[in-house]
Order: sequence, then C-alpha cells, then structure tokens
Amino acid sequence: MREQVGSGVSAIVLAAGSSTRMGTVKPLVEVGGKPMLERTLSTVLQSRVDEIVVVLGHSAELIQQSIPFRDATAVINHSYTEGMASSLRTGLSSVRANVEAVLIVLADQPFLKSETIDRLIEQYRSEWAEILVPTYNGVRGNPVLLDRSVFHELAQLNGDVGFRAIFGSHARGIAKVPVQDPGVLVDLDTPADVQRFAQGLQM
Repeated sequence: MREQVGSGVSAIVLAAGSSTRMGTVKPLVEVGGKPMLERTLSTVLQSRVDEIVVVLGHSAELIQQSIPFRDATAVINHSYTEGMASSLRTGLSSVRANVEAVLIVLADQPFLKSETIDRLIEQYRSEWAEILVPTYNGVRGNPVLLDRSVFHELAQLNGDVGFRAIFGSHARGIAKVPVQDPGVLVDLDTPADVQRFAQGLQM
C-alpha cells in the first residue's frame, strides 16, 4: 500500500470545447438550476483530490465571469480548436509537478458523485494500476484516473483524440472499478440530452 500524504491526485476538468452540438456555451447550460460546469465543479471540490485545474478555451472569459471557481484554478488552452488532445496537454502542464496521478473529468458530467471520485482514489491508493476506469452495471464510464507513468504518452497525443487512445497499449494496467453511480455514464452533448434530464427520463 502507498504511504498516503493527501490523495496524490489532481483533477483536470476539460471544458474547452466549442460546444457545436449543444449550439451554445455548454458549460453554462443550466442543469437543475445551475450551470453544468458549476455542478460538475461542486462535485469535484467535495472529493479528496488535492487540486483542480479547469481547462477552458471557447468562451473562456464568459465562463470565468459566470461561474464561481472557488479553489479550482482556470487555465486557458489557446489551441482548443485542435481538439481534446491539446486540452489534455494544457492540463498536464498545469498540475503540480509532484502529482502522482490525474483524474480526467469531463465538464458535461453534472450527475457525477463525489463518492465515485473518492472510490477511484481509494482503489488507486490501495492497489496500483496505470489506469482506473469506473463501471456502472458493467459499462465503462468517466472520469478516468491515470497514473503519472502514462503522462508522457498523454503529452504526445495530437488532434481530436482523448485519453482513451492510450488504453490499447495498457490492457494489463487497466483496473475497472465498479461504482453505484449512473452519473459516470451520462454526459450532455445536445439540447435533447438536457431535456431528457429535465423530464426525469435520463437519471
């Protein structure tokens, strides 16, 4: 078991995309009376992560003016139009130098539970793995926790590809973590997705 000083985990919240499918600034779309990103941030802030870095790009200034970031740090990805890989690089370059792992959180996961994040951290602290993925009813979801041993691979990604692009070369280093949280499977990409939540059909 690892000696524990804090959690050793930093969260990177990805919120830089242009939200073309949503048709508006997605992090500011209201879900349950609050902007989507604010709900997601509130969850992460209640967890055991040591720090939170929010990667912004599209409409960054508006988002910063509209949402209380509290203890989270906002960084700007000026190359966000190049795709998710650029946001991953921006986030990795902004976390503490001595971080042991990062938790990659999608801004459009407003139903995620802080207990799920803590469950991933607990599993990481007790049984080392390169990549930890939450599962709900056997289906893999997000957020994903990544050990620093794979950071160099993340930093080499380019284009509109995400962290799952490295999974194929780490099949034996992936740990699936069952959680009682359907929020790990839900992200909101379109107005119809948001409407389904409002009607109580999604969750």
